[in-house]
Amino acid sequence: MKKFLYLVFAILICIFVVRDVQASSPSYDVLSYRGTLTLNTWDDATYEEELVYYFKNSYNGQYVTLGSAGNMPQGFEIEMPPKVEVEGRELDREPEITNLGDGYRVKIYNSGVAHDTVKVKVTWDLKNLLFVHQDILRLNWKPISDGDRGVSKVELKVIPKFASPTTTSELHVHTAYLGPEAVVTKDQADYTATISNLPRKEGVELSAYWLKSDLASLGESSRNTGLMKEDEYHRLEEHIAQTRLWIHLFWNLILPAIILLFLLLAIYYWRKFKKATWSGVTYPTDTRMYELPNNLAPLVMASVVYSTEIDEACPAGNPDSKSTFSFDKLLQATLLDLMDRGAIAYRQDGEKTILSRQNQDSLDDFERDFLNMAFGNKLECTVDHLFEDFYIDPSLYKHAKKKDQDRIRAEGREAQIQINCAVNAVARGVQNKIQSIGFPTYYRPLSPQENTLGRRAITYGIVACIIAFLTFFARDEIFHSFSIYYMPATVALGVIPILLSKRYKVAQRDGVVNAAGAEQRYYWDSFGRMLKEIAHLNDAELQSLVLWNRLLVYAALYGVADKVAKVMKLRQIHIQNPALDAFVYTSFYHHLSHSSNAMSTYSTTATTASHFTVSSSSGGGFSGGGGGGGFGAF
Repeated sequence: MKKFLYLVFAILICIFVVRDVQASSPSYDVLSYRGTLTLNTWDDATYEEELVYYFKNSYNGQYVTLGSAGNMPQGFEIEMPPKVEVEGRELDREPEITNLGDGYRVKIYNSGVAHDTVKVKVTWDLKNLLFVHQDILRLNWKPISDGDRGVSKVELKVIPKFASPTTTSELHVHTAYLGPEAVVTKDQADYTATISNLPRKEGVELSAYWLKSDLASLGESSRNTGLMKEDEYHRLEEHIAQTRLWIHLFWNLILPAIILLFLLLAIYYWRKFKKATWSGVTYPTDTRMYELPNNLAPLVMASVVYSTEIDEACPAGNPDSKSTFSFDKLLQATLLDLMDRGAIAYRQDGEKTILSRQNQDSLDDFERDFLNMAFGNKLECTVDHLFEDFYIDPSLYKHAKKKDQDRIRAEGREAQIQINCAVNAVARGVQNKIQSIGFPTYYRPLSPQENTLGRRAITYGIVACIIAFLTFFARDEIFHSFSIYYMPATVALGVIPILLSKRYKVAQRDGVVNAAGAEQRYYWDSFGRMLKEIAHLNDAELQSLVLWNRLLVYAALYGVADKVAKVMKLRQIHIQNPALDAFVYTSFYHHLSHSSNAMSTYSTTATTASHFTVSSSSGGGFSGGGGGGGFGAF
């Protein structure tokens, strides 16, 4: 399910990023669209389109289309050629008119540069645009259906020269069900409709009627294109208005309420899960501890107190695992711990830093396994050659071809198995050491009821995310009602089940901390907080710190060795152990960090290589009117 959610995010990002990207098109905005339809008689009309473009880079020209597709009156015709004007400009060449089969496109060659504002006017002569019914004249036409950009302001005028102010008439302007509403006003017999922020590819339909009995005989036509009556027109418009209202309620109220319901259920069950798994004890979160709570080996402490195992943190074993301490920090802290205890000796040979094994008989099995992992079969090596038995070229799969896929996967799997075998041996040794010491149990497994609560929370969160994604996709692709605000909300809903799933899986894997475990975590969290804030300690607090060697070991584990080393340099604090002292005062710190990071990189590279693959190369709300029109630039 997590992969499905990641796929959802990828699709959302693609929709957001590429929706307006066209490699060969200039970048521009359409500031306004003004369409004036003059109905000279029942059979003759003129339509004037005026568009104002603002260009953000260079361009070659503009285009305007007018269509005859769909339900159009018998005998409808667009007469050629249209009249083309560009305000204040001379055209580079004559406009190019193309018959598209269901309409015409006019390409206006009018090149320019960035920041140009261009006003284009195209005037079309139309024949038989109106439906002549038994009782009424009907206008049912889409002047806009395929704009290449959204329009900030649309203004449409209908001027019926055959009508008087007393003529019974109505005009409705339809957009998609979730599209912007039009404001219609009437002045004498003329109508004006305005629409703000019309989305790209959004259709606009004019639906009007005039009662024939109120019209002058001047406009009469011999055509009889239908039998619609005045009351039928009203019923149709009422049906469209009701449908639009219900769709708005469903998409803007009911669906968000359903999504919110599932989200609240996810939060409710997660809160119950958290309450059920609470240790029953709450400790302060701003305290510091200046002494080691317990002088344990870093790997043992991480396992007992934080349930963090080195094999679970290793990228080669479980790269999606969430651990308190990262793999490279576990390695670095363990190396420093073994140096502090004399199991690794340090010496400088010219510019080379050489580490060697010492006193191995006094070590635990997991520590010997760790040294075998770090040194291989050698007794000593330079610090830069630690973990070199697991080296795998980080560029193994870069620029690889299809024929190399199987070879790369095989090498990756081999390296992954080798790393996992070594790391797992260390992890098993840590568990054996913990059992031999007899530490109390600080974690308990999830109960069946707690498992049910966690799964329910994740399930409801996933359902909320899926519904939100389908809603976003439908609004954008079906209803053309895209909003930049929908995508972050959908992504946020998708993040919730992913976070819940990760935390639930950690609880499943590690168990739930009990009261004794919560106490130990409080001590170690306070100690870790002191290390992270060591630069802000006053003199008295710093003087209370005595075991700087052990502080340095655990500072590496908590990822703040650089901060502790900086304070030690400022205070001129030295450590008798030559390796740890060099770690503070020489470049040994950077070399050791590099070796630990390199082992983590080997693990990540092996995992990636083992899975390596070469990649192979309108929304309703209308009354059935035909026509269509578009615009754009090139």
